[in-house]
Amino acid sequence: MNKATLFVDESGKASLADLNQSRFVLTGVILDNTEIQVVEGFFNYIKLKFKITSKEGFHSYDIFEDPKTKLTNGDLYELSKYIADFLSLIPIKIHIAVIDKGKFSKALGVKTIEDFKGTAERKEMKDYPYRVSATYIFAKFGEYLINQDSVGEIIADSRKGGDHQLLKTLDLCKENVVPLTGDYHKAIKERISAICFAEKGFLSGGLEITDIVSYTTFNKVIRKLSSMADSGIDKIWEQIRPVANINKIGESAVRRYFRIKKGEVHKYLK
Repeated sequence: MNKATLFVDESGKASLADLNQSRFVLTGVILDNTEIQVVEGFFNYIKLKFKITSKEGFHSYDIFEDPKTKLTNGDLYELSKYIADFLSLIPIKIHIAVIDKGKFSKALGVKTIEDFKGTAERKEMKDYPYRVSATYIFAKFGEYLINQDSVGEIIADSRKGGDHQLLKTLDLCKENVVPLTGDYHKAIKERISAICFAEKGFLSGGLEITDIVSYTTFNKVIRKLSSMADSGIDKIWEQIRPVANINKIGESAVRRYFRIKKGEVHKYLK
């Protein structure tokens, strides 16, 4: 049977209690396992060309922004062109969930961060953006596995708090507790055999590509790409935009997910 891997990475802070960032992006990239070795080899060549050690993972923030480790603008511009060409050639499927946390809170009926205090259920509500976006990504992976008659595994960039939410959401999807159309919950339950959380030093070309896609999309969402034009990152976005399935999860989708009637609030806030 064919095998495929879903690589998952996030950008921004999912917590509704974190008021410093208003957007959250969760990205899923699907690669057939037969393609992974070729893709990783090609990407390692790009890293080698720009003297980015192949012994460490490619982390977009470190390369594009961190003053201690970023490349020069000239090198970044050339790197962005190579990555853009690379993305235009490789056989990947991209699914991205974008959340406006202000609208998400409004859909739940949250007025202030004080609403997240009290019961354990209320405290967990602040992480609901991760749950909803992960459900979308898992559903798309389930759909892919059905269409390709494949089995799959998940490799996710490890994040404090996010790992727990990802695991919990996967279990909820398998148990058909969350709203999924078609037989996606069945595909998730029967066809996804493993999940791995990768620490920062874990080497995976698929995860590195997902990091680039997520980082670029997040900067597009927060309208930062224009200020980064000298780095050429807009060229990467030009390759992502036409092939990515981007789901901007709005208030109505949040209410449907949690079965909140219009004008009412989430059951834990009553």
